Amino acid sequence: MKKMLLALLFLNCLFAQGLIAQDLAAADEKTALYMIEEEKMARDVYDAFEAKWGATIFNHISEAEGRHYERMLALARSIGVKVPDAIEKNDAGRFMNEELQAMYDAFITSGNQSLAAALQVGGVLEETNYRDLSAGIEATGNEEVRATFTQLLNASANHLRAFNRNLATEGVSYRPTVLPQEDFDAVIAGTAQVKGQGRGKGQGCQEQGAGKGCCQKAAAAEHGKGAGCQGGKGQGKGCKAKSK
Repeated sequence: MKKMLLALLFLNCLFAQGLIAQDLAAADEKTALYMIEEEKMARDVYDAFEAKWGATIFNHISEAEGRHYERMLALARSIGVKVPDAIEKNDAGRFMNEELQAMYDAFITSGNQSLAAALQVGGVLEETNYRDLSAGIEATGNEEVRATFTQLLNASANHLRAFNRNLATEGVSYRPTVLPQEDFDAVIAGTAQVKGQGRGKGQGCQEQGAGKGCCQKAAAAEHGKGAGCQGGKGQGKGCKAKSK
């Protein structure tokens, strides 16, 4: 009877793991498609401002954003995401996501007023990019996604610092509008810590390398090597582990 219960527990854990994996994969797909267009939006905005104002910073960062766009496309393909033709078409200033289209239009209108306004738009855009990448890193259970987002996050932090410096040169004190002040200050100081870094690929049965999740414990117990999810101290993430 005990062996049957442990076997059922093990199967239940495997089923739960499959559902979690499906949810994470669906979330990664949605995030990847959004971030492809967000990186493209940054590139298109900076291209427009470079043409309008001729400031070197826009040319340099636009080139970087173009590489980020290509990197996100490569990531999407690598994790099996079908990229819609509307995104692959890559028309400047055109976006499949209506929210990003509205943001692009508003950024262009604001940044066309003056060089200082364009630099401030750059700051807001990089704050937004930093926030979205941070959220993606915290939410994903895919190491490839996390590694790519972390690379782009570090670049976004560099861009935000660059816009902050250029605004200071223009005599403008930049104030964050997307990130909390303390998070913005940490980015500018280079001391920001990203949530979700250094953790495993999820919680409970999803964690890799822990060796003490509910599925592993149930399997070990079935073979007489433990006590299932009722293990004692140090059992780590058990079957009742909750996502933080």
